[in-house]
Amino acid sequence: MTKARANVEYQVMMENFPYLQPFESGGKVGFQGYLRVKGRTYAIVVEAFASKYPFEEPRVFLDPHPENHHWIRHFGEQSYLCYQRDNAWSPARSTFASCVAVAIRYVEAFS
Repeated sequence: MTKARANVEYQVMMENFPYLQPFESGGKVGFQGYLRVKGRTYAIVVEAFASKYPFEEPRVFLDPHPENHHWIRHFGEQSYLCYQRDNAWSPARSTFASCVAVAIRYVEAFS
């Protein structure tokens, strides 16, 4: 991820989800924090490999899971949200914030 893209991502997140904090660790970048949806608090992490972003869509991790069916599980890895968007991931337009918005819609629908 370029420095210019990182700056844009940060600004978009702070405008829409200022309670989520940026992080960088082990070659991954993203945002983490807590969402309060329908009176329940969820820990959320939205992360991507810095070397692949924005060409590869970030993964969304939530705890707790509102239900057990919409999760991608790989042996030895934490399960992440399998979600469908109204629009396909577009490296030029989509952002970490758009992934958070999709996660909120998912929680609202399945909690």
